[in-house]
Amino acid sequence: MSHSNTKSRTCGKCSSKALNDAEFCSNCGNAFIDGLKCTNHKGQAAAGVCIICCLAYCEHCATRVNKRFLCRDHEAYEIYEGMARVYGVSDEAAAQYVRRCLEQEGLHPFLYSRKASPISGGGPDYTLFRASGEYDGHIINEVKIMVPCQEVLRAERMLKTRETKR
Repeated sequence: MSHSNTKSRTCGKCSSKALNDAEFCSNCGNAFIDGLKCTNHKGQAAAGVCIICCLAYCEHCATRVNKRFLCRDHEAYEIYEGMARVYGVSDEAAAQYVRRCLEQEGLHPFLYSRKASPISGGGPDYTLFRASGEYDGHIINEVKIMVPCQEVLRAERMLKTRETKR
């Protein structure tokens, strides 16, 4: 299916481009449909659409995180430039394997890696703590596998199936 003849629109909230027939902005969750109702509260108007599960929610069932509309189930996801973290590991080879598995399922994974220091080399001894000794719950030398937000649920199902087969 080619979208070359399909016109696009600009989101009024974030200025991202979206197809004219899109029901919501995939970048920020702004709904393009009037009269959209909350998935949980049918009598409440939806405040937006969760960019991960693509369901409409009212202001009590969802929130904006860094200007992106997310339901309560998905508000804790790490999201960078339209990509959400679905897996993380300190081993580069394991990350490459997971990336290939996701690609075989037709998904569009991206590996994101940031080393805390050139000395650490990514070894497990250096992955949990910052040089200052503080630990905020995030592994510093983690290789993150990111997928587009609308692919998160499919990627998680595939990864869960892969884990249960082990």
